[in-house]
Amino acid sequence: MQLASAGFFAAQVLLSIFTAALYINHDSMLKVIQAQGNLPQGTDPETVVSFAIFIGWATVVVVSILGLVAALGSYLGWRWMFWVVLVLCGLNGIGAITNLSYFVKPEASPMPTWAIAVDEVFAIAGVALFVWLLIGMIRFGPWAMKKPGT
Repeated sequence: MQLASAGFFAAQVLLSIFTAALYINHDSMLKVIQAQGNLPQGTDPETVVSFAIFIGWATVVVVSILGLVAALGSYLGWRWMFWVVLVLCGLNGIGAITNLSYFVKPEASPMPTWAIAVDEVFAIAGVALFVWLLIGMIRFGPWAMKKPGT
């Protein structure tokens, strides 16, 4: 259970950084902003694009740090990290639902459909991991260990 969680978060971080490096750029963000067409009057599109790129990368950095800490804590079996991992896996359910809207309107995302599909697979795997962790916790305790520290 610990190794599966660590591997899941490490893979999710790698995917996140890889897709961000490929698709969070000026051209893709400008395309998304133009497709949405909801710029306020008098707003410079270049300013909005720059801000969107900053927010996108800031999100990737924060999520990657959380994922790496969760991977390390899972691998080392930190008991308190179980609860963090459980919450992070549960939050993947939100991603699984929001990704569906990008399949309906792909121009609303800077990512191509294949990247959204891979992210959807990871989101569903996160929900499955959440269920597995929850069942293990109910039956045996955190990290499905009968005794603390084993």
